[in-house]
Amino acid sequence: MLPWKSLTCLLLLLLISTSEADPRWAAKKRRMREKVRKMFYHAYDNYMTHAFPHDELKPLTKTFTDSLSELGNLNLEHQPNDYNGSALTLIESLSSLVVLGNNTEFERAVLWLSENLKFNVDARINLFECNIRVLGGLVSAHILATDSTKRLVQGAYKNQLLTLAEDLGRRFLPAFDTPTGLPYAWINLKYGVMENETTETSTSGCGSLILEMGALSRLTGDPRYESAALRALRKLWSMRSSLDLLGTTLDVITGEWIEHSSGIGAGVDSFYEYLFKAHIIFGKEEFWRMFHSAYVAVQKYFRYGPWYHEADMRTGRATYWQLTSLQAFWPGVQVLVGDIPAANLSHREFFYVWKKFGVLPERYLLEHQMLHPTEKYYPLRPEFAESTFYLYQATRDPWYIEVGETIVNSLNLHTKVEGGFASIRDVTTMQLEDHQHSFFLAETCKYLFLLFDDSFLVGQNYVFTTEGHPLPVLSAWHERLPESYIPTNWTLVKTTRKASAMYLQECPATTLSTREHGSQQIESACHIRDARVDHRCLTDEDCGVDATNCRRRSCSVAGYCGLWLLI
Repeated sequence: MLPWKSLTCLLLLLLISTSEADPRWAAKKRRMREKVRKMFYHAYDNYMTHAFPHDELKPLTKTFTDSLSELGNLNLEHQPNDYNGSALTLIESLSSLVVLGNNTEFERAVLWLSENLKFNVDARINLFECNIRVLGGLVSAHILATDSTKRLVQGAYKNQLLTLAEDLGRRFLPAFDTPTGLPYAWINLKYGVMENETTETSTSGCGSLILEMGALSRLTGDPRYESAALRALRKLWSMRSSLDLLGTTLDVITGEWIEHSSGIGAGVDSFYEYLFKAHIIFGKEEFWRMFHSAYVAVQKYFRYGPWYHEADMRTGRATYWQLTSLQAFWPGVQVLVGDIPAANLSHREFFYVWKKFGVLPERYLLEHQMLHPTEKYYPLRPEFAESTFYLYQATRDPWYIEVGETIVNSLNLHTKVEGGFASIRDVTTMQLEDHQHSFFLAETCKYLFLLFDDSFLVGQNYVFTTEGHPLPVLSAWHERLPESYIPTNWTLVKTTRKASAMYLQECPATTLSTREHGSQQIESACHIRDARVDHRCLTDEDCGVDATNCRRRSCSVAGYCGLWLLI
């Protein structure tokens, strides 16, 4: 007779499988796929008509903005006088065109960029933004143009996008010429680092370059790009506190922290994401060790139930209790790690806020259950759609199809205008802002399309960058197989399925019977030990996270850690 837990899991899998096979769900997915396709082309066609070859579309006035030099430049300082755009939205759309199956338009875009795109322009750009949007877009599109599917007419493509990517990568390198190896946040594409340039940067700004620059090195054979990004990442990791936490902003010359408070949102988010994805792409165990330590610290010091607040990197004490829209990427990363229960828990809270306002506001104050007084906007961000896609891929639970339908309907209801899709300035009034960000085509539409139609991924193994650009997992890019995949560490869960060490660190912890190792107790990735081995405590901060269900333990009146809040 099956244990009740196994029976429950079996029934859940049967229910999900039955729902997946239900023709009503298949019909809904086809219908929603076509809705998203129309959304993408409404945004893309309006950009091509009213804004191309400039950077981004202003959908309300049907004009354009050359915004590459404005990304991350909140004060709009040092704006160029003669910069006329770099077709940013077209570059960002390349991989989405492939995902949607439009090889004809993909080829047309590739050939136009090959003949017209130039980077020798007097424009001061944000290194992080230009890396994830432009370099990432070019590298990914080059890979898609040269893979075995023969998307382009034979002989039409001769690595022009890779040549452009290498030109851009070379222009990045002077930013890394600092005593610490941490790059400047800003660099002029024509003249390099400007005189009196600010030395302040963010954790994500100097710790989220390894995927794109590493891929460029692997494609060109020039190690300088990966070496520069790796040196910066290692330096950044060496600056962590004794709690394995990092701050938000720092000085690239002195290597000193400026802002010690941080979380999983703006300024830090993609740092965590790239540690794990770099491990997958490049096979370095070093990246996994960094990520695992950082992930455990996040779960211990930032997590409060389904929410994640900010904390001081030095003490672990909470600083700001707020939800930000950028945090919505986190469940997607947790899916990749295997921490599905925690991912689902947080995702449902984000969905609650989405339904409350119709979209996800930029900042929501958890203590007061209210909007931030000034950051009430929604700029068509993709992170919630991204996590929804990952959770559906992991569970095949049709509930996530319903969530995706809600997102699509909200975007069409509140942001679609005649000239494209507009950002929302105030979610309480749904007042619009005249800006269609390039990531709406690179990510938001792509993840929604993949949620309803993942045929692009069939037979493929891709990792998506933080800007939604697919990079392949190639054995040739691995210096060696990571230790996690060495056969001695494999566990046979079923006779035909192998689980890596990462899989064995899933939550909750279980005891698995293995052929190689017999009965083996597996420690969950979310497990945080109590401060004392005898489990005595003075405050809740002395208690950790339970290994069996990933819930935060608390200190009882008698002074012992346990799951007292559940009793």
